[in-house]
Amino acid sequence: MQKDIQTIFLAAGKSSRMHPISDKNFLEFLGEPLLLKLLKNAHEGGLKHFVIVGNDENIEKIKNICNENEFLKDSIVTKQENQKDGMAGGILEGLKHVSNENELFILGGNDFVDAEIYSKIIHKSKDFDGGILAKKVDHYFPGGYLNINENRKILKIQEKPKEGNEPSNLVNIIGHYFKNVKALKKQLKNISCKDNNGYEQALHNLFKKSNFLAVEYSDFWHTIKYPWHVLEISEAFIKNELRITNFKLKDFEEISSSVFVHKTAKIANSVKLKEGPIFIDEGASVLENAVIIGPCYIGKNAIIGNNALVRNSNIGENSVIGYNTEIARSFLGKNINTHIAYIGDSIIDDSVNIGAYTCTANLRLDKKNIKVNIMGNNIDSGLKKLGAIIAKDCQIGIHTMLMPGVKIEKNISPGMLVK
Repeated sequence: MQKDIQTIFLAAGKSSRMHPISDKNFLEFLGEPLLLKLLKNAHEGGLKHFVIVGNDENIEKIKNICNENEFLKDSIVTKQENQKDGMAGGILEGLKHVSNENELFILGGNDFVDAEIYSKIIHKSKDFDGGILAKKVDHYFPGGYLNINENRKILKIQEKPKEGNEPSNLVNIIGHYFKNVKALKKQLKNISCKDNNGYEQALHNLFKKSNFLAVEYSDFWHTIKYPWHVLEISEAFIKNELRITNFKLKDFEEISSSVFVHKTAKIANSVKLKEGPIFIDEGASVLENAVIIGPCYIGKNAIIGNNALVRNSNIGENSVIGYNTEIARSFLGKNINTHIAYIGDSIIDDSVNIGAYTCTANLRLDKKNIKVNIMGNNIDSGLKKLGAIIAKDCQIGIHTMLMPGVKIEKNISPGMLVK
């Protein structure tokens, strides 16, 4: 008799590395919060019976999302009381609601992968005690690497080895499958330290006693760890929307190849829509001589003004892209207002007003990678082009100049140069 599989989805992290962007779980991509996008993707891959672990600040929002989506209505939403317990604490909280008789999948709240890999992990691990999603990389990634034997049995996880000292080219992704829930509970309860590496300690102990398979994965993988990752995952969602998350097209018309316009949207005759996929959602208006170049999403009730240029960007609902504004390769949340501005390679949280003639610089004069201050450390983004990272509710005065990679946490007076 086949056991049921329950799924713990971890959403309790405080997103500290994302500062000043607010809780990443609720950043909206194509009109849906990240948390819902990832849960839909997991459900599409065959996972169900979700136990979602949140925190003090987001648990009510998570409950509302579950209540509004049929496939999540039987989900259990629970709260991790102590953030200092790290991932181990979140998993232990979720395990309170998981039967020892069931099997278990654990998902992090950061990773977007092909939905099919979840069922493949279960199938390929049938002769093992479980399976770990192992992303094959062709260049160094600062994460945990899997040390495996010739049969792909996992020996241990080596956290952030120095470049050139990786034990394999397989990075550990939090897509973990366990057949023996009781054994996992025992190891987590027995670890002496439930901090940031408590879960890894428990896994190491399991690997010594059990056989876990590294399930190699070479398809697309996008994660959100730092603010600039929002740009990568936004583009991935738009490009994969039809295939991965079943965009509801019954109210949309495909007016040209991969260009989908909601029946209530208003598009002026002189508008140019190029290089889909492009999604223009309910109630949106695109005014005369505007140009939209995909991949792009224009949110509900958004307005794209005369002569505006929007390319490779996500524009949130109720946003206004004013006359002669250019938005390039950027993520804009809800209720954003712009006026004759240039916004390039930028991440802008909800309810930001950007004054006329504001410009986000996105390229260093020496063409070097752009570094961003993350929790007191200058982190190399790996990007030649990166604009501004702007917090929720900021007001940006007219004629403001924002240098590459700057983080804006408060209102900016007119005419300011922000480095």
